[in-house]
Amino acid sequence: MDHWINVIPILFITAASVIIILLDDWQKILIGYAVIYLSAFSIFVQFWSFSFSLVKLITGLMSLVILGLSIVRYPGQSNVKTKAERIFRLITLLLIFTVLGFMVYRISVYLSIPLEIVMASLFIIGLGFIQLGITHELYKLFLAILILFFGFELIFASNETSLLINGLLATVTLLVSFMGGFLIINEQEGEEE
Repeated sequence: MDHWINVIPILFITAASVIIILLDDWQKILIGYAVIYLSAFSIFVQFWSFSFSLVKLITGLMSLVILGLSIVRYPGQSNVKTKAERIFRLITLLLIFTVLGFMVYRISVYLSIPLEIVMASLFIIGLGFIQLGITHELYKLFLAILILFFGFELIFASNETSLLINGLLATVTLLVSFMGGFLIINEQEGEEE
């Protein structure tokens, strides 16, 4: 690792992932995703230009706001998880993070990307895959798609520095969040009728 201080944001990403997996409250889940975006920003600003890193942060936070506005308009009932389900989710998350932790160094060497970026990206991707696999609520699915895309985008952006391509990726992120907000509102209006 080039900068050992980056262990702190990676720990924040891990803690936010645990909160996202374990809790049912949509507000705390959105805060967890915002912590992931801010922690990733604090790592990537060291390797990329400030404006480039800021675009990634603002795009991610804007997508969270878009989805949050659609959720707050029609708050749904969250399913209360049993203790066994919470333990299963936590063990699954820790297993995935452990496996990804062992893969970080080889991927970092193979792609010639700093170790901190690869570790943060893989943990974010792992969280996205777990969320996609275990959730059935529409807003959680779109949040998982956004965070999964963000993890891949960070690895891709480390090798591709074209502003046009990264602007297109930011546009895709916003379009996915708009589509998610639209579908969440339509689902809630359909349930009310």
